[in-house]
Amino acid sequence: MSYCTIDDLRAEGITEEQFTDEQLEKLISNACEYIDGITGQWFEPREKIFRLDGRGGQNLVLPVFATEIEYVKVDGEILDDDYVLYNRMEDRVYPKIFRNKRWKIGKLNIEVKGTFGYVDEDLTTPADIKRIAMKLALYQFPALSDKEALEDQNMQGLLISETTDGHSYELSEEAVASLKAGAITGDSEIDNVLKKYMRSRFDMRII
Repeated sequence: MSYCTIDDLRAEGITEEQFTDEQLEKLISNACEYIDGITGQWFEPREKIFRLDGRGGQNLVLPVFATEIEYVKVDGEILDDDYVLYNRMEDRVYPKIFRNKRWKIGKLNIEVKGTFGYVDEDLTTPADIKRIAMKLALYQFPALSDKEALEDQNMQGLLISETTDGHSYELSEEAVASLKAGAITGDSEIDNVLKKYMRSRFDMRII
């Protein structure tokens, strides 16, 4: 997972004497995990399998935008092509699969395998996400006078834990308070981008 590169950080003046490539990779990883945790989604194509509840309607709401679907199963049986994946760029905010027949009601009875991620039309990370990933990575740099402490660094303590495949996240009290107050990091550019991509159904604690 990488929304920005080591070269991006090197271009900002961080030398190899200050931080190794491995250490910069960790800064980038921290920043990307933080972005995913706050927004409730991710910004690169990832192959995933989701098991979802059938709710009886014609729209199956997806947890993350899907660029491509390999198969859809209901109660273990693969469906034929009687469904439509909404994978236009304008569908990224409300990702779904439409079916003329109603989706069968059940608990985790629908399995969807495909490629998921809030990406641009060319399947790349949106430019504003790339920029704030770089800024968040750089913001960690001044505080890391003890380079070994890098391994334990967690983005300002805001993201407590995550379960990416299960798509659940837990935020610290500080993060929840910041979200409720309309600010997240205190950097208006970063905060505005995070709010732009935050899922509309995103609970302050867990989705």
